[in-house]
Amino acid sequence: MKVELLAPGGSYETVIAALNAGADAVYTGGEKFGARANADNLTIEQLKSVIDYAHLHGRKIYLTINTLLKENEIKKELYDYLEPLYVHGLDAVIVQDYGVLEFVRKYFPQLHVHASTQMTILGELTVKELKNKGVTRIVTPRELSIPEIKKIIENCDIEIESFVHGALCYCYSGQCLLSSYIGGRSGNRGRCAQPCRMEYDVVKNGKVLNPGDSKYVLSPKDICTLKILPDIIESGVYSLKIEGRMKKPEYTAGVVSIYRKYIDLYLQFGRKKYKVDNNDIKKLNDLFNRKGFSESYYKTYNGKEMITFSKPDFRAANEGLIKEIQNKYINTNLRKNIDIFVTIKKDSPMEAVGICGENVVTVYEDLPDEAKKLPTTSDMVNEKMAKLGNTPFKVEKIETYIDDNLFVTIGKINQLKRKLIDEMTKSIIDRYKRNNALPYENVEKNTIICNDKKLETALVSNFEQYKTIEKWNRISRIYIEASEFTRQEIEEVVNNKTKQIYIAMPYIFREKDKAYFSKEYIGMLNKFDGALIRNMEEYFWLKNIDMVKNYIFDYNVYVMNSFSQQFICKTDDITYTVPVELNYKEMFDMGCIGQEMIIYGYMPVMTTVNCIAKSCDMCQKSKEIYSLKDRKSEYFKVKCVCDYCYNLIYNCKPLSLIDYNNKIDKLKLNSIRYSFTFESKKQIKNMIEHIDNKEYDLLFENNSEITRGHFNRGVL
Repeated sequence: MKVELLAPGGSYETVIAALNAGADAVYTGGEKFGARANADNLTIEQLKSVIDYAHLHGRKIYLTINTLLKENEIKKELYDYLEPLYVHGLDAVIVQDYGVLEFVRKYFPQLHVHASTQMTILGELTVKELKNKGVTRIVTPRELSIPEIKKIIENCDIEIESFVHGALCYCYSGQCLLSSYIGGRSGNRGRCAQPCRMEYDVVKNGKVLNPGDSKYVLSPKDICTLKILPDIIESGVYSLKIEGRMKKPEYTAGVVSIYRKYIDLYLQFGRKKYKVDNNDIKKLNDLFNRKGFSESYYKTYNGKEMITFSKPDFRAANEGLIKEIQNKYINTNLRKNIDIFVTIKKDSPMEAVGICGENVVTVYEDLPDEAKKLPTTSDMVNEKMAKLGNTPFKVEKIETYIDDNLFVTIGKINQLKRKLIDEMTKSIIDRYKRNNALPYENVEKNTIICNDKKLETALVSNFEQYKTIEKWNRISRIYIEASEFTRQEIEEVVNNKTKQIYIAMPYIFREKDKAYFSKEYIGMLNKFDGALIRNMEEYFWLKNIDMVKNYIFDYNVYVMNSFSQQFICKTDDITYTVPVELNYKEMFDMGCIGQEMIIYGYMPVMTTVNCIAKSCDMCQKSKEIYSLKDRKSEYFKVKCVCDYCYNLIYNCKPLSLIDYNNKIDKLKLNSIRYSFTFESKKQIKNMIEHIDNKEYDLLFENNSEITRGHFNRGVL
């Protein structure tokens, strides 16, 4: 059995420390496109240096390009950024953006691609499709259980990487827009401001449900899986990932060394002798602690025991532990064993042969001199050759043969040694280097023919909203949130439809959700005109059962650039929803001709497996609506989607671009969408009247009631 211990490297020093402490591989970011933009990220030269260091010692370096790239970034910057690292032997890239995946497979064909947890890969159908697209490893969402991961592994021949230690996001990775909407710092762009670590009141019907010492309801504890590590390994997970690219070298080296100890213990003795020493748990607590640890979602679906609730009191590591880590892993470097064989013969160049693993090199130096006084002995040569100093090597075996009555200067011996070490280093490193990447060519945008007149669509969240919108003449297509309708209501909609009716699929679609959806909707699916897709797993599932003919990808299946357009649209006739994190100019640069755009609605900013109601001991599986009140007295509504057991947290203000129709017309969209969630029948009817009469200034009392989203400003 082979497993990989994968460590974070937020700085040059941390990468080296992680490798010194026993990491098999390190994932790190450069100066662009990583999900930790505020880390002490590495320059190109530093990346080359750590690639060489890792390869010298049989380890690997993975580069994070795990953000969403805008059009100019992917077209004008990505190739020049990746090309020197590709040639130098970079082992893999970790990607979130489907466009980056498309780009890398096209221009850097020998580079392994790991699909980031930010892709929200929920099941085996997506895994199989991504494998067919060239992905070599899947990083699972933290929310998946061991049985879910095991099912993927059993049915998909691909490496699986899962988190075993470190910080835990409250939201499904890749589905969080909270930081983006609050302050323009997008988690999808590596700049999350961590609003989940702030205080919130949980409010229902005007009553605050969480007491004063329980305000950190969105702040999960860190995860620690030492005690269940055998279960994770036996499930088939190949790469055991430690989170923490914002942490110091001492933290990373300390955590890596402990996990190295227990991985090796299990691999050598199995469960029989696997027992976790409480002193090691204490060390992990001392290195970083956020109100204790949880074991993530591996064995529990969700629960309040995973949440800190009170303000974290970060514990400083004890000085003794820090000094021990520094001495063992930071103030030293790894060294490989090398065998050296020296031959010095009269009238022949001096020869040194080095053997390091499978690598064998031979170097030569000038002819030896005839001894005029004391001759050089083999012991003298061995002594000088064995002093390798600050090199990557240490001598395991050394032998010298020297003819009688010869003399070799210390300078010549040292020169022979330098040549040998340089040649051995080059021999090991060069095995990983590649030829140049394929030449870059500008991708042509898809040619899409759009309607002369924009269609108008609406998403509705209950039957009352549907009956109101159905009468609005300008609406040609309605998406219904099926989980908010009774079965009888859905049957009435699809059996008496006067407009196109699409089913809005769940935001999360895991194995249990497939079973529930099949039971509830499979018999009426063919009565819908299409489906609004919120994640790739449900798209491939629907394709397999072949009961839905038309698909529109929602805003959270991100299409941020023309390469992601190519990836999403080249095999199927698919419309996508324009991403909500692009501004107008960026939309125009990418080109979103023939697509759909949301121009009104409360936008979900988090999709979470943990439940606000459950955290407040209020869970009754009754589809309740709560609110989160932040420190600025803004209210973020929370919808409990109990059929699929997840929460949707919505922005505090609705997006409205209704009065931006002149600019929106220039984008040549196929359709625009009104998204209704919490609006009453009266509110919708008032909106319809004002929109029909083009009384846009009467839609809202003032602009402070709405947000323009990122249409004007964009995200960092």
